[in-house]
Amino acid sequence: MSVESTLAKAAADWRERRYGLARRRLYGLLSSYPTDLTIRLAIADSHGYDPPQAGRWNYLDDSLTTTELAAFEEQFRDPARRLAVLRWPDPDRNPPSTPTARRRLAALHRAATGRAPDWPDHPEDATAPAPPPREPEPPRPPLPPAPPIALPYRKPEPPAHLWPKRIALLLCLAALAWLYFR
Repeated sequence: MSVESTLAKAAADWRERRYGLARRRLYGLLSSYPTDLTIRLAIADSHGYDPPQAGRWNYLDDSLTTTELAAFEEQFRDPARRLAVLRWPDPDRNPPSTPTARRRLAALHRAATGRAPDWPDHPEDATAPAPPPREPEPPRPPLPPAPPIALPYRKPEPPAHLWPKRIALLLCLAALAWLYFR
């Protein structure tokens, strides 16, 4: 099964509120394709409500926010631990595909090991500083509460077609009572 079709299935599972199944599909894809940044972004989106995990999986992407980065660094304080939980295979010799990802991974690798990674094809990214994360979008202001609607209470009137039936029932009960007490 291709990466695109599995991502589509995970998105369909997410829409149908099968969150556990969607994440299992994404983590299975990540174990098969650990350097695919699209899969990491999909996992980050699935953890959108959990800033440390969103920051963990969004760390190598341009969409990393300051809030996610701070939460990720707060949860995993040691740079070596942060490097390990990224699950990037052989970060010393295996560079990511985008410049932002390379610079962030190289900066984390330098902080964790004290030396730059050995990337012959990208020596400038191995020594460049990590790009800053973007600022999160400000939350939308809440909508003002709707004014209460005061409706006067009115006791509902019985339908007009029931009155003849009610009168007939009362007459029958009166006739039965007359026959009983006679």
